[in-house]
Amino acid sequence: MLTMLDCLGIANLDAEEVTQIAKHEHLPFMTALEKGASLLDHPWGDAAVRQMVWDNLCDANQHRPAKVQDLMMLYHEACERHPNSFDRRAPARAAPLQNGR
Repeated sequence: MLTMLDCLGIANLDAEEVTQIAKHEHLPFMTALEKGASLLDHPWGDAAVRQMVWDNLCDANQHRPAKVQDLMMLYHEACERHPNSFDRRAPARAAPLQNGR
């Protein structure tokens, strides 16, 4: 039987990242864990996880100032844990150069 820690390890996410995915997507924790694991199977998954944490940080800045410091630390940790810069919303930036240009 898998434990929660096993699932987090397999997904390459920590519990607070999953909590932020759950908050951002309005999902229960286990569903958010599955979604996070699925996102990280894509080249743009790292950017998606970071963006969800960033969105929650921006929301906290407006509505829950007491949470800003914790979310800022989590955002920096997420940037270190998920460094891939591929952004699915900007395919032209990720496209290889053609004809040497």
